[in-house]
Amino acid sequence: MKIRFESRRSLEVPMEVITSYWDEPVMLRTGDLSPRGAFIPCSLIPDLGEHVICSFALPNRRTYDFFAEVVRVNAGRRASDRGDPGFGVAFLDAKPVERLQIRDALSATPPPVPTMRKPRNGAKVKRRA
Repeated sequence: MKIRFESRRSLEVPMEVITSYWDEPVMLRTGDLSPRGAFIPCSLIPDLGEHVICSFALPNRRTYDFFAEVVRVNAGRRASDRGDPGFGVAFLDAKPVERLQIRDALSATPPPVPTMRKPRNGAKVKRRA
């Protein structure tokens, strides 16, 4: 299991993503963001390990352009897949000062609320009162 170095923050930010699959940049919205990466809900998912380019702006009025690697893929097809389909990226070339700027801009945003796993077909779910 990988160790998470930064806390993810639940923030929907428009992010322009360029991959080898798409002919031109695609505007998506992040599901969560950290100084080292992001999760991007999307039904068209690039391959694990693919390199992409991510461009976004934060409320601190700074824009960021990073090369990133797809490190997580959630197709939403398995019972173990939580949440919406999408993919997680790790920023490869974020400088320390840029990570500090992103961390500062995200400091007032709460972390994401965990989602419940989807029940298997025919499984009964007990809810706590």
